[in-house]
Amino acid sequence: MPQAQNTAQSPLPREAPIDRDAVDPELLALPAPPRARRLFTMTLMALVVVMAMGLVFTVRHDLAYWFAPSSTIDLGDVSSVDHGALVPNSHVRVRGTPMLSRAVRYRRVLTGATYEVFPLADQRTIYVQVPEDGEGLARSEFSGRLVTFGQLGGRISRVQGYLHDDMQLPVSSDSFLLLADEPPSSYWWAWALAILCALFVAIDVLLLLRWFRPLRDRAS
Repeated sequence: MPQAQNTAQSPLPREAPIDRDAVDPELLALPAPPRARRLFTMTLMALVVVMAMGLVFTVRHDLAYWFAPSSTIDLGDVSSVDHGALVPNSHVRVRGTPMLSRAVRYRRVLTGATYEVFPLADQRTIYVQVPEDGEGLARSEFSGRLVTFGQLGGRISRVQGYLHDDMQLPVSSDSFLLLADEPPSSYWWAWALAILCALFVAIDVLLLLRWFRPLRDRAS
């Protein structure tokens, strides 16, 4: 007599508990991130931060001039100006005769605008910069920003060198340059540039901090 088959199924083995501290072998098999690329990216981000801060430092005098009083200080005739009482980075007005034989023309790289720089007669301490519009050399009264050559830095260094070496004028970093037709309100661009640089610095710093932030252990 045939025996009845046992149709009852044997119980399945229970799944082993998941060890969350174990290392996934598939993750270990993944290639490691390229260190050279990571180092290059971090170096580039750090350079952006340094360059942005350096750019803000170069326009610090332009930022300060934006806060200068809008009222104009009348210096009178340039031949009677007390040079020891001149205040750099102020809005002034002065009268004098341009020396056409000592005029130097130059072009700004970023804007492409052309300017002329020349001394005023009977003195060698105050120079004037005017836009090349055909009327600057015909004027005898100039108003604008009074600044030293040293405060402008590299923006005017070649002109300063040409006046000193080729024109044989006693120009130094302490000599004054009157940037005609440039009131404090015209320097809004300096603040726009500073804000843009600050945004670049903030974004790069946040990315660097996020890069080095330790990962959180996600517990189920």
